Amino acid sequence: MISWLWRFSPVGRLATAWWAWRNRREVGRWLGFAWRAVPPSAVDRGDLVAEARLRTAFVREPRTRGAPSLTVRVHARTAFLGGALSSDVHDLAYAIARRTTGVLRVECAIRDRGRRRTPETHQHHGGVAALPPAPEHQSASSIS
Repeated sequence: MISWLWRFSPVGRLATAWWAWRNRREVGRWLGFAWRAVPPSAVDRGDLVAEARLRTAFVREPRTRGAPSLTVRVHARTAFLGGALSSDVHDLAYAIARRTTGVLRVECAIRDRGRRRTPETHQHHGGVAALPPAPEHQSASSIS
């Protein structure tokens, strides 16, 4: 059916299969998200767009990309984060979610995981040193 596509693809089937296997967690998460996004869905489109932006932000950051236990869901403009991560990655994930366009609130259920310790939760305090300050948005009239 799509065999013609393989003829024009610069990447072979073996390379594609290898890439998909190495990124199987992210591919699976995106497929699950796509399944929820396909109409008819009771989910608000704004929530789907915000979740797509949040997932994309997590994939762009090397420390959160492919994190095995990180779970993400957006409902009613609230991002729900879960899993067990090291405390620095935990703070980074929280900061990324706070900065994502379309997310108004973050409910964080991520547990801290460390060496020889059981997972525990912690409170989030203001800014996170893991991220640079948010970029200033320019108005359209100031761009020349």
